[in-house]
Amino acid sequence: MTTDIEKQLIETNLRFRIATRTAKLGYWVFDVKSSHVEVSEELLNQLGLPPDFQWSLQSWKDRLHPDDYDRAMSQLATVTDGKPSEYFNVYRLQHSSGGYRWIESIGDFIYDDSGNLVRMIGTHQDITRRIEIEQALDAALEDSIRANESLQRSNQELEQFAYVASHDLRSPLRGLQNLTAWIREDMEEAGLEVPESVLEHCATMGKQIARMQSLLNGLLSYARIDQSYTSTEPVDLNQIVSEAIAFVEAPDDFEVRLDSELPTIIGNSSPVMRVMVNLIDNAIKHHPGPSGTIVIRGGINEDGTAEVIVEDDGQGIPEEHRERVFRMFETLKSDRASGKGGMGLAMVRKLVLSCGGTIRFDESPLGGAAAITHWPTDVSQSKSQKSPKLTHRLLEVITGSTAITDVKSAESTGEQ
Repeated sequence: MTTDIEKQLIETNLRFRIATRTAKLGYWVFDVKSSHVEVSEELLNQLGLPPDFQWSLQSWKDRLHPDDYDRAMSQLATVTDGKPSEYFNVYRLQHSSGGYRWIESIGDFIYDDSGNLVRMIGTHQDITRRIEIEQALDAALEDSIRANESLQRSNQELEQFAYVASHDLRSPLRGLQNLTAWIREDMEEAGLEVPESVLEHCATMGKQIARMQSLLNGLLSYARIDQSYTSTEPVDLNQIVSEAIAFVEAPDDFEVRLDSELPTIIGNSSPVMRVMVNLIDNAIKHHPGPSGTIVIRGGINEDGTAEVIVEDDGQGIPEEHRERVFRMFETLKSDRASGKGGMGLAMVRKLVLSCGGTIRFDESPLGGAAAITHWPTDVSQSKSQKSPKLTHRLLEVITGSTAITDVKSAESTGEQ
């Protein structure tokens, strides 16, 4: 019988050693009265020490990192002086190579019949890799927070700059507009016979001034779009689209209809409303015929996002231009030139991205263009996407380096 018990103990001990070695988990036994410490081979291995190294409480103290010494000793004293429910300590111990390893030590207690602590038994695990990952994540988070704060300051400064710059530039434009009108009035009052070409030039000048004013208004509106809409309220897309259709007031010869039940999303109703109004209005304005059909439909995608499609039976957008139309001041040739500054779809995309959504154009089954938008349906999806940078483009326009080129380009290509 004794032999069988011994065999079972040996087998159990062997399994325990294999398990701890496989898990890279060292263990220790501390006799409180004698301060004798028994440790496993794996514990010594974690510190680069040979299996026959004589470990002691002093060995542990000598290898503690100076910054961790007081805290680790205080934790140990708390355990030996009282009756805690558990022992938990995290500290750095010096490796035989000279560096330090992060150690997590968890222990339990053995008391005698009088309730006195006589022995502690615990584990010894190297968590250096985990700590390094945590530190890297903390550093990345701090960098992200600083970058976000810097971006917010830049956006605030940019908005202020856009407001001031557009205001200062609109004043001389109004002066030019008034001056052009006064010249025409003076010529008429003087009874001068004005060549037709001069009248045409004056009219062209007025159009260019009006277009520049539209560009400045568009820039200001673009800069003022919130970078991130953090509201997490439910937004009923059926109600939003219905209100957008009513707001646009399509011509009698255009049919605008909601063709399917739309889901409820999480976000802010204001930017969603602006997007739907702009897309419906855009489809009407750039339709090549006097009448047409615009259909809004949608549903839930496999990834859980909501999809809303605004499609028409117009002339569509060539595949090679479907990304270009979202750029500021970029326009496509259209026989319905609106005279605007090419900012509409750029603002639409910025609004969608600021809500954590996406937008793209594709071909519609109706034969025209299909504006496909995706919207978050829960809070985890509602983090805003990066919006196109405005700073360099705005500075170019304000300083005049590309303003004339953009206006001429917009005039020659029409509006999309």
